[in-house]
Amino acid sequence: MARRYWNEEIETIGPAARRRLENERLAEQIAYNWAASPFYRAKLEGAGLTPRRIRAVEDLALVPFTEKTEIAESQRTGSLLGATRCAPVDRIVRIQATGGTTGQPMRIGLTRQDVEDYGEMGARALWAMGCRPGDVVFECMNYNLYAGGVSDHMTFETVGAATIPFGVGQSERLLQMMAALEDELCLWSTPSYAMRLAGLARDKDIDPRTLRLRKGFFSGEAGMQVPGFRERIEATWGMVARDQYGTGELGLHSGECEHRNGVHFGGVGFAVAELIDPDTGDVLPFDDGRQGEVVYTSIRREACPLMRMRSHDLMQVFTETCACGRTSFRLRILGRSDDMFIVKGVNVFPQSVQAVVLTLAPRLNGEFRVVLDRPPPIDYAVPVEVEVARDVPEAHHADLAAELVERLRKELNFTAAARLTEAGSIASEAKTRRVVRTYRADERAP
Repeated sequence: MARRYWNEEIETIGPAARRRLENERLAEQIAYNWAASPFYRAKLEGAGLTPRRIRAVEDLALVPFTEKTEIAESQRTGSLLGATRCAPVDRIVRIQATGGTTGQPMRIGLTRQDVEDYGEMGARALWAMGCRPGDVVFECMNYNLYAGGVSDHMTFETVGAATIPFGVGQSERLLQMMAALEDELCLWSTPSYAMRLAGLARDKDIDPRTLRLRKGFFSGEAGMQVPGFRERIEATWGMVARDQYGTGELGLHSGECEHRNGVHFGGVGFAVAELIDPDTGDVLPFDDGRQGEVVYTSIRREACPLMRMRSHDLMQVFTETCACGRTSFRLRILGRSDDMFIVKGVNVFPQSVQAVVLTLAPRLNGEFRVVLDRPPPIDYAVPVEVEVARDVPEAHHADLAAELVERLRKELNFTAAARLTEAGSIASEAKTRRVVRTYRADERAP
């Protein structure tokens, strides 16, 4: 009999019972980190702490943060997994990496228990998203070391879905295979890839709706939370599109249910999430509607546990129980703090730029990137490259670019220098970078 992930005891656990479980596992994890990792032991000792002092989630505020750059730097010297490795290599069965879109990719090791936990956590998210045994899923994430490939694939198998490890880079072949099948199908990809694939289908005179993609599970980009983008995907393919959130370090952990009121955190029992002020690092109350940067701490991880790992993802959390019955908190991603750019004191997130670009659909297809070629302060017109629909005459491009510049000025209060590019020139089959910084990290403005 197929297992049901949404109504397991852990999914409907009450707040008091959930906190008891988190506190018990947190104490065990901190003691484990202390004994197994000189890096984590030094962090605790540097703050005057021992494992006995960290007995509850509230005590985490005493523990120093861990930055991804610390781990990546410790791997540059040739260390396979770097400073946070706690399990011996003979117990590690898989090594994967973070995407590295904003910095050096970081290698993560998993023991057999870690792999099983990863699958269980992700399966909760996928069940919330409507994935079921019997679904045929084309998995179109990168299998080249990136966590979204093999490990996320295994979460689909944990649910019981028939998963096709297609990967990226062969879109024409994918369309041919889909067209040859009579089954109803599902797609696991980035949101931008779904629209790129639809464009390629139309170039071959194939109506995307005839390919029987009925469920879409999307991750890796913020497009699903941009007003209008989900609706475009659903209308284009005739599918139900659901959102998911995860990180390469922690895994696929949160999925959107049928009520579409945020993605449900599926990591109860595996990790603790805190909210902090991204500027001061102060812990924020976990109240309904609160916004802040999320910080993760593993409470059941053997190989490479996270201890107050800063995600630099800004989110809004919702703590009221959802109508679906799940009691874990829900979240809405606002953007990454390292993708945000500041123009004359105005904070600008890629999601906001995309929302404005989409107001000019179908003349613009929604794909864009911001190219920052000089270090802050940004006191110049921000270069914004956008894809233009194929049927827009070139004679209209200048007027369309000017219209976009005006809308960005009115809606987001910054001046842009828009450049239109041909369809397919920005969106990638993998994760699309929305903010590209071409200057050196150590470069300073003149």
